[in-house]
Amino acid sequence: MATSIPASQARAQFTSDCIDVFTDVLMPKSFLRSFFPNSQSYVRYLSIQVQRNYENVAVDVIRGTEGNRNNFYKSTEKVIDPPYYREFFDMTEIDLYDRLFGSTAIDAGVYSQLINAVSLKLQELRAKIERAYELQCANVLETGVVTLTNSTNIDFGRKSGSLVDKGAGNYWATGTVDPFADMQAACTFLRQTGKSAGQVFNAILGAQAMNDLFNNTIFKGRVFSTLSNTIDLVRQPQREAIGGTFHGTLTAGPYLVNLWSYPEYYDLSGTSTPYLDTKKVIFIPEAPRFKLGFAAVPQLLRAGTGTTEDMELNNLVASPYIVGDYIDQRNTAHIMDIKSAGIPIPTAVDQIYTLKVVA
Repeated sequence: MATSIPASQARAQFTSDCIDVFTDVLMPKSFLRSFFPNSQSYVRYLSIQVQRNYENVAVDVIRGTEGNRNNFYKSTEKVIDPPYYREFFDMTEIDLYDRLFGSTAIDAGVYSQLINAVSLKLQELRAKIERAYELQCANVLETGVVTLTNSTNIDFGRKSGSLVDKGAGNYWATGTVDPFADMQAACTFLRQTGKSAGQVFNAILGAQAMNDLFNNTIFKGRVFSTLSNTIDLVRQPQREAIGGTFHGTLTAGPYLVNLWSYPEYYDLSGTSTPYLDTKKVIFIPEAPRFKLGFAAVPQLLRAGTGTTEDMELNNLVASPYIVGDYIDQRNTAHIMDIKSAGIPIPTAVDQIYTLKVVA
């Protein structure tokens, strides 16, 4: 940047450059999110249509007769107001800020250093929101209820048959318990009730569940003949997702099951907490019908030219993440923020099976 540009004209360019640098940064662990492809909405509320289908068989009729009348079950529309996230910081607290905007001309070196400093802070703020979405995905996969702090919890109404506790004497630590039978039962539920189209499923194991599985007598007796490291069979979004560890593919009855672990944690009130319950196993199809829905978020536009468009407040902007800045005249602060409003949606809610296998 040329040093002759007045500081008063640099703000718009500065914001644009910050966003450009911020956009290219890699995000935190995203294994669970890899099962929820992004879907953007242009309004505040997200709407989904849920209909449980059946695999009925046509019955032959006598020629010349009326035929079989069909009635289709009504779908249920669920309207969701997704949780809203806004994280911000005050740029005036950065030492370089006064050196750049407090002078009459722009210093290229200071400009570049401040761009990098601000972009790093924006990355940290986005990472916080990304971890919130990863935790939401964990909630959906574990219980079907997204737990929120300042909003009403969102319950997607999973069937009780998809939430199974093996019970005392039937956990995987017991050598006589057959984990292959449990896996086959889970896959059968996903195929018959969840109407999964394929015969390949993913099993995401909590840390204790994985230890008990690998130490199970029946599993150890069969593992060398059934487990294979066929990573090439795994779908690309999961192969490229950060955080998930692939342990191989095994046979459970007529199904193939990809074994995964996800030993990742987030910090809550100074305590490191795993995203998934260490005692449970999550079963989902190879290509589940899920999505991570993003609603539009309000954008506060700066007053500049005096036009109506410049002065409009709370314009809804459609993007997973919106970065903005404004001058807080009351507190004499230059604020940069990042906003997002998203929620993981299990459109095919019966394509999740949660199995508790540790006492």
